[in-house]
Amino acid sequence: MTDPARHTPPPVFALTMTPFAAAVGWVTVAAPYWLARDGASIAAIGAMSGTAMLPHALKVLWAPLLDLGGRRRAWYVACALGTAAALIALALLPDPAHHLPRFTILATLLQFFGTTASAAADGLMAVTTAPEAQGRASGWRMAGNGGGTGILGALGLWIGGTAGVPAAGIAVAALVAASALAALLVREPRAARRGPASGSLAGALAANAQAMARDLWTTVRSRLGWTGLVICAVPVGAGALTNLFSAMAVEYHASENLVAQVNGLAGGLVGAAGSFAGGWLADRMSRRLAYAASGALLAACAIAMAAAPLTPFTYGWGTLAYNFATGVAFAALAALVLELVGDSVAAATKYTLFISVANLASSYVTWIDGLASEVRGAGARGSLLADALLTVLGIGVLLALVVVTRPARAADPARAA
Repeated sequence: MTDPARHTPPPVFALTMTPFAAAVGWVTVAAPYWLARDGASIAAIGAMSGTAMLPHALKVLWAPLLDLGGRRRAWYVACALGTAAALIALALLPDPAHHLPRFTILATLLQFFGTTASAAADGLMAVTTAPEAQGRASGWRMAGNGGGTGILGALGLWIGGTAGVPAAGIAVAALVAASALAALLVREPRAARRGPASGSLAGALAANAQAMARDLWTTVRSRLGWTGLVICAVPVGAGALTNLFSAMAVEYHASENLVAQVNGLAGGLVGAAGSFAGGWLADRMSRRLAYAASGALLAACAIAMAAAPLTPFTYGWGTLAYNFATGVAFAALAALVLELVGDSVAAATKYTLFISVANLASSYVTWIDGLASEVRGAGARGSLLADALLTVLGIGVLLALVVVTRPARAADPARAA
């Protein structure tokens, strides 16, 4: 159980998402527009984005380090500063559209720091959030994620269009560095010592690692745990089109200002509203069914946008509607994962495991959506329809697993007793 005296107010977790939001916003909102404007194809941008996002799926490999010794706050601060440095390096790269391999390497490094900061913050959220506030905390976290991604991405676009990309990178990096102060608002509990009082530090860390491994294995081998991993792996609420909307703008004849608004400030606010709605929903019904409902909303938005004409108006309302649905889906997923993780010694590791699997789904769906744009010249419509189809298939898997995890009815009163 979490200590009530150490419960963190949910709004704090919106602030701790700043490094993650800045890293994702730069690579999925600002950079794709600049790259497409300078001649890079949607497929090439999709490949770059899908590759750069891989650390979000692979962070489970180093997440256990964040749980050792109970110093997640220190990890958060260090990775926030690393995110700021990587942003500046990426912004100073000349002519990125013709140096995509180099750009991809730097973008991947940026995501490494941003997603590790997020993992540390997620661990803090798991051990300092009251069970009854998990939906609210998830809503604030995802509001900082989706809203922050859009707002910081738009800020980068706006500054880049007026003062140049290097100035944009420095400005966003300064905000990320300042966000490290958010760690001071979290009262992280001290890690319990596992081992003899006279033991060495190495022995204590080894005992702690063993406890983490047992905790992780107990969760993963349970019926709710392994089905939760499968649900994260299928594209129910991947929201992959948010990685490609900026690149699609050319087909819709959308101006730079419109792209900045719907993928940035307006998109961020709408996404934050969706996150609050998803958190509210997840506290009032089965979190698995809430996630399935959010996926249905995503698929409906993609289909509606695909059926509409390729105009700036369609681009505007379609992108905003999809961003809202993505916010709902992300908050519902985060609440589901918090429920699975609980307050445990391996909190950051377990949360990261589930979210990493979900991020892997986002990466492969982004890649497939990008490829679908080149099937018989389908363009943006191909990406939209591919995203909807994959989402519907993912919902089918999720609903099947809901049936699998449903408690069996007792055969008779005696067995029920």
